[in-house]
Amino acid sequence: MSNDTAPLIGILGGYGRVGAAAARFLAAQGGYRLRIGGRSADRAWRSTRTLGDRAEAAVVDARDSQSLMHFTRGCATVLDCSGTAFSLRGRVRAATLAAGVHYVGMTDDGGSRTPAGPCSAVLFTGLSGTLAGWVPRWLADGLDSATRFSGWWGGLGAIPPHTAVSCLLGKRRAVDPDDGRPQDCGTRDGEGPLDEAVLPVPQALAPPAAPPAHAVAVRRVLPEELRQQAYLLRLEEASWHEVLKGPGVPAFLDRFALRGPAAGDGGKLMAAARELARESLRDAAGSSPYQVLYGTLEGLTADGTPVRRSALLHCTDVTGLAGVIASVTAHEVTKGRVPSGVHVMAATLPPRDTADWIVRHLPRATARTTEVPTGEPGTTTAPLAARHPG
Repeated sequence: MSNDTAPLIGILGGYGRVGAAAARFLAAQGGYRLRIGGRSADRAWRSTRTLGDRAEAAVVDARDSQSLMHFTRGCATVLDCSGTAFSLRGRVRAATLAAGVHYVGMTDDGGSRTPAGPCSAVLFTGLSGTLAGWVPRWLADGLDSATRFSGWWGGLGAIPPHTAVSCLLGKRRAVDPDDGRPQDCGTRDGEGPLDEAVLPVPQALAPPAAPPAHAVAVRRVLPEELRQQAYLLRLEEASWHEVLKGPGVPAFLDRFALRGPAAGDGGKLMAAARELARESLRDAAGSSPYQVLYGTLEGLTADGTPVRRSALLHCTDVTGLAGVIASVTAHEVTKGRVPSGVHVMAATLPPRDTADWIVRHLPRATARTTEVPTGEPGTTTAPLAARHPG
């Protein structure tokens, strides 16, 4: 495919941490031209030098409609990693869609989710919620039906401020199983990923490296993304836990739940996001970053056999994980695999291919599944994606 005919993906904030990671992965995937945009011409140009001859630099200010219109010209998709989307209340998305260009936003911009026009718009709604909505789809792939899902996610690492905005907005939309009241399911101290009495992990799916020893706050919550998938998969039960390494992030989220700013107060929400980012930096100081996801799903195979499937995702590159999610979503949208309208990212991630992208692009990443007949010894299936060497 020549440089002239390959689809063009414009990346706003393409030299930031998440944007640069997404650009790297899309360049490695091949088949695209990339336009790296931001307010700094020098940083945009330096970023393109690492991406090969299919990348170009552009100066763009997302707050300026004329600048944005010039940036989107010729693009099939705009991937917005700029972090300005929420403060502009959906104007970047609206301008992109009005230009006839698909939009993928790595910040929930707080704008309307009503479909507008023939193009697709996909919004990132926080890492926890996105994973909670994707993993049951991953496990259900190929099953005739599913009945029960349970899962947990935890990690340690610096949270970029604009990613923190989506995290806090996701907390507002999540439902606590106990009438919306904040709940702490307990604090554990130990070397393993979690106390086995709370959230067990079979030895066959043990992470390749145990997280560092920290206090762990385990909270039960039901993100909107999981509620949506529970409805679509017709699950009888669905549960999700967040494993929060501390002490800073859990304490901040407790304060936010009690005294957080009103949903429409963008300035105070951005200030809260910056505070969350600072707390995540303090918690991660001196420790190796990581993300761990584990989930189980019960259901029936095509021949009616009851089975239990389990999945484990483990990686050490927190920003890279967000970058993979951004890049695979932009890939799906540009390929025309996402229908028109406004969607949350969890509902558009391809079930198996997302795991494959994670393993392919992130060193030391693991994505494994097992399947055993319910109530019988069973055997472990071949992993959908093997561990990346390195």
